[in-house]
Amino acid sequence: MHFFVSKSTIKLSLPKLWLMRIVYLFLVFLLVEGCNINQKITKSEKPKILKFNCPDNGDCVFEVLRNSELLIKYDDFGKLYPEIVSGDKLVIKYQYKRDPVENAVDGNYSEFVYLEFDEKDKQIILKNEELQKVKMLFGRICFCREAMGYFKVTEGSLFLFINKNKIVLNTTFKVKKVPQIITEINEDINY
Repeated sequence: MHFFVSKSTIKLSLPKLWLMRIVYLFLVFLLVEGCNINQKITKSEKPKILKFNCPDNGDCVFEVLRNSELLIKYDDFGKLYPEIVSGDKLVIKYQYKRDPVENAVDGNYSEFVYLEFDEKDKQIILKNEELQKVKMLFGRICFCREAMGYFKVTEGSLFLFINKNKIVLNTTFKVKKVPQIITEINEDINY
């Protein structure tokens, strides 16, 4: 059995083969770059926690909000509340949400801690009233009548170290106006 191949057939096949290889390599490149883009977006939206300390009866979540500002506002009744808006700072929002109490109509319970600082600051060490330099707030949200709301933290200590998208956060604090479950946070956060 003999096959006959002319020179014109070879000339037509080689360019098509090279074109197919180029298209294939281009598609592989797009696939790899597409995966990298998704990783970058995910990394900026949801911080990766290296160590995570949370009470056994709930979940804890960190949010690191770049290009933000923490405003401390007051409602018509004089109650303090936080509002996060666009700005040139970095805001950390920590939330502890206790597992719902079974057979309770209003068994939801959450605690929040907010901090605002300049990302250019590489190290922040504060104590007591100095905690307001980072606008440290504690919030207790529950069906607890008067023992809930947001409060400025003025008793405790804070050590914050920032280096190349990594934050080391160590703080202990008390708010005497309401009971607390979270009194300290010791975390390493990649953001």
